[in-house]
Amino acid sequence: MERNEINDNIHVLETIVPVEKQMEYFRYTESVRRNLKNESIEDLIEYLENSETPLADQKYILSILAVSGNVKAFRAIEAYSRSGFDPALRDWVAMSILQAKITLESEFSDERQVFIFSGLGGKGNHLRFYAFFRSNQLQPFTDYQRDLIRQEFFCSIQKYKGETEEIKIERNYFYILFLIHLEEDITKMMQDALNECNEYGDFIRSDFIVTNVKRFDEYDIERELKRQ
Repeated sequence: MERNEINDNIHVLETIVPVEKQMEYFRYTESVRRNLKNESIEDLIEYLENSETPLADQKYILSILAVSGNVKAFRAIEAYSRSGFDPALRDWVAMSILQAKITLESEFSDERQVFIFSGLGGKGNHLRFYAFFRSNQLQPFTDYQRDLIRQEFFCSIQKYKGETEEIKIERNYFYILFLIHLEEDITKMMQDALNECNEYGDFIRSDFIVTNVKRFDEYDIERELKRQ
C-alpha cells in the first residue's frame, strides 16, 4: 500500500490529551457501548445543548453520540466543541470528535480505519514527539553550541519532512518538540543531528530520550540529569 493510501485511513488525535485521560475515556465509552439503549439522538442533542445539564450527563451524551455512527450526532459534537462548554470537558470533547469521525468513516467505507492516540497528540498524519538531551558531563553549553544545536536539529527534522515546534536549550540540557510522519525513522533523524553537533567537540551525550507520551516536567528533568 502506498503512503498516501495509508494516510487516507489514519486518524490522529490532534489535541494533547494525557494518556490516563484517554484510557478513562475508552473504558467509559466501551461501557456505554455495551449498555447502549434505544435513545433518541435528537433528544440527546437537545439535552446536551441545555446549559443546565450536569457535567456527568454531558460526558454520557457525548459518548453515546460518538459511538452512534449518526451524521447528525457527529455534527452536534462538532457544534458543541465550538460552544462555550466547561473546560473540564476539553479532553472528553476532543476524544469524542475523533471517535465519532472514525465511527462514521467505518460505517461508510469498506477499508479499515486506523485510530492513533498519543499523549502529545499530532496534526494530520504527523505525530508530536518530545526529545530530551543532556550535555556531556553536564557541562554548560556555550553560545556557539546553542546555535549549532538549533541549526542542526531544525535542519535534520526538516530533512525528514517534519516540523519543529519548539527547541528549548537550558544550561546543560535541551529538549525539542516536533511533528513527524508516522513512517519516518525518528531515532535516525535525531541521531543524525546529534552526530553533526558532536563533530564540533563531542559536547552532547549519545543517549537521549524520545517519547510521544508526555512533555517532561521538572521532576522528570531532574531525574534524567541525575541518571548516570
